[in-house]
This record gives sequence, C-alpha cells and structure tokens, in this order.
Amino acid sequence: MYSDSFAPPLSLSDAAHALAVALDIRRSGDWLALERFCVEALERFPRDYELRWQLSHCYWLRHDSVSAEAIMREAARHHPDNGHVTGAIAMYLNEQSRYGEAEAMYRLALSQTPDAAWLAVDLADLELRRGAWRSGWMRFDRRTSEQGDNGVVARMERLAPGWRGQPLDGKRVVVYSELGLGDDIQFVRYFPQFAEGVRRNGGATLLAVRSALYPLVRRFVPDCVQIEAHDFGTVDYTVGMMSLPVWIGLLPHHVDGRAYLHAAPERIDAWRRELASDGTHALRVGLVWAGSPTHRRDAQRSIPVEALAPLWSLPNVTFHPVAPGREDDIAAMRSAGARIAGVPDYREQFHDSAAFVSALDVLVTIDSSPLHLAGALGKPVLAMIDRASHWCWGEDETQPWYDSVRLIRQREPGDWAPVIRRVAAAVSGRLIGRAAPEDQQASAPVSLG
Repeated sequence: MYSDSFAPPLSLSDAAHALAVALDIRRSGDWLALERFCVEALERFPRDYELRWQLSHCYWLRHDSVSAEAIMREAARHHPDNGHVTGAIAMYLNEQSRYGEAEAMYRLALSQTPDAAWLAVDLADLELRRGAWRSGWMRFDRRTSEQGDNGVVARMERLAPGWRGQPLDGKRVVVYSELGLGDDIQFVRYFPQFAEGVRRNGGATLLAVRSALYPLVRRFVPDCVQIEAHDFGTVDYTVGMMSLPVWIGLLPHHVDGRAYLHAAPERIDAWRRELASDGTHALRVGLVWAGSPTHRRDAQRSIPVEALAPLWSLPNVTFHPVAPGREDDIAAMRSAGARIAGVPDYREQFHDSAAFVSALDVLVTIDSSPLHLAGALGKPVLAMIDRASHWCWGEDETQPWYDSVRLIRQREPGDWAPVIRRVAAAVSGRLIGRAAPEDQQASAPVSLG
C-alpha cells in the first residue's frame, strides 16, 4: 500500500500507463495517494476521462459529490457525447438528491450509449425511487445482462432460459435468488402471488433460495429448495427473484407492509432466555453499524464507530451486534464505554438471526439485510439511512415496505450526528415507555417516533 506521504513518480509515457498505475493505487485502498496521483496525471493528460473518473471517486468516498460532479463535467467538456461520462455526472447528481436533473442526465447518457446496461439499471433505480414503477421494473430487467458467465443468472439460464411471457401450460418455472440477501428477503413475499398466477395458467413453480436463507424461507414457502444443492431436473423457464414485480405488475399502492416471515417460536424463546441470563432488565437493542465493504455504496451507508458515541450514555440499555464480524469495532465501542454484548453464535445464519432479532426489543441498523429481516418479521426498527440511500426508501422518511420500520435520514451526506441524536431520543422513548404503569402503556403505547 502506498503511504500518505508517497505517490508513484509520474514518469509516464501515455495516459493508458497512467490509468494502470492509478488502478494499482486504487486496489491498495490508499485513496489520498490516488487523488494526488490523478491530479498530477491530469496535468499531463487533461483529456483522459478515466483518470477523471478515478479522481471523482476519491471525492465521492468522502461525501463530496459536488466536487465529483465538477470533475466529470470537465471530462464532459472534452467528451460531450460519451455516455459513460454523462452517466457519471448523473450518478453524482443522484447522490446530491437532485433527482430530476439526474434522471434527465441518465436519459441523455443512454441515448449516447444505448448498450450500457449499468446506465439502464441506474435509471431504473431512479424511476423506482420516484414511483414510476411500470417503466422502472421493465428497465430494471437490464441488470441480467451484466451478471457475467460466473453469475447466478448465467448459471440458472444455462439450466433453462429466462421466461419472457411464453405460454405456461404444462411448463415448470424456477424462481431463484440472484442479487443481495436483503433483496431476497424483501421480494420473496411476492413469490406466492406469482406462483398462483403460473398455476392459473397451467404451469408449476419452484422457489430456489440461497442456503443461508433456506431454513427461514421454508417456513414461508415450505417446498422451496437450496439453490446450491438442489437437483432441478427438467426445468422449462427461470425467473430471477427481482423480476417478480414485472410479472405481477407491482405498483406502489400494492405494497403491504405487514410482517410475513416468522422464526421458530422455540428458537425465539431460547434467545430470550439467553438474553435474560445476564440478570438485568436492560432494554435489548440490536445494532448494525456497517455492511459489506464490497457494496457499491458502503462508504455512504456504513457509520464510523466514533459517530455512535451518543448511544453509549443511554442508561439501562444493552446493545447487541446482529451481524457477524467487526470484533475490532466492538472492542473500540467497549473502550468508549458502550454496554455491548458479543456477536451471537448462529447455527443457521438467517433462521437464528431472525429468532435473535425477534427476541430483542428494537433494532437500530443501517441499510443492510438485517433491516429487511427485522421489517419482514414485524420487529420495531430504527433505520439510519444515508442521504441518497437505496431506491426503495424513497426521498423522505416514509416507506411502504415494512410497517414496523421508521426511517431516520441524513440531511447532509456523511453527517451522521443528527441521525444518531434522533436514534438516541427514540431509544430513550422506549425506555420511558417501559417504565410507565401497565395500564398507561395499554391505553397509550409508546411509538418509535
């Protein structure tokens, strides 16, 4: 890794060489060195838009999408008809919540580069965020062309072609996991509706989910199978989980936010006994502060440990990490005074984590799969959402997907302090509610608001 005080010398013969060095620095993870290198390289190769893209990414990672946009607009001055440059500008407009401008720019980018599936998917995300679901779901299907030969889409479509509306009489259709675990949890609710439509048209369906989700999802769809281990036999068509909305014609007013997943009661009871074994009557608060570092927007959605400090002063609260890993973060929290338990030991990852979440009082989480899990279980959730966020959370602090989820959104990119203060106040409200007399609680339940 390059140190903060060192960047490679610019003895470069051409822009391609410069880009190769930039990508090598990027792989090291030293973003300051990458920024310095790109600034110097662009003095020599000012027309190179790939170098400008790398530089703009450095600004985006530190939540400065305004500067990132300006860098790519300079690239557009040299390459006005390049759809990738125009699409990068659109992305940075979207990150600033300038959604109308971003949509116009994405449409321009697609007119310049019609075959760029990533531009179609980004535009679909924006359409879905803004409620244009008829066009958004159709355009979102372009994602399948970006999966590559090793993707689950490619593997499943080698088993059978993707269904495109052909007659279903006597045909067998497999619906399968394809994107993130959170996406599977969010959209598996629509499998029964899709399966009923196939049955009415003379066909049969099978749901194939990832092994991590299988023990939980089979309580909702008993005859589902594990995608990694099942011998599918004869299959006529396949459908990715995220294409279900296209085929059922899903529109915003169709979304029902009631709980639809349930962990085994005996597992929930076991976790409640485990939580009670510390002998306290503390409020049990699940906590998720960081997601997978490989996620495209992880720098935007994950929260630095030090930003969580206002939570540690809350009395009579024990925090429980819900997601595995992050032991170093937990140690840092304890050093700062947090009452935080160790990571639970799950036997069946999502079934046990569902039971564990069900045994807690409330979940405080970033936008990651535990948010969808708790929402699908109907557990109270305080969701800490970054300014732009995933499309499904819309533009404000209301959402139709889960009745038990309250969104608390950033007002400025990268600024988590107001969000954490509001979370602390909401958790305090839960504490006050627990302390009230039972008859008072029955007549006026405390909300997370």
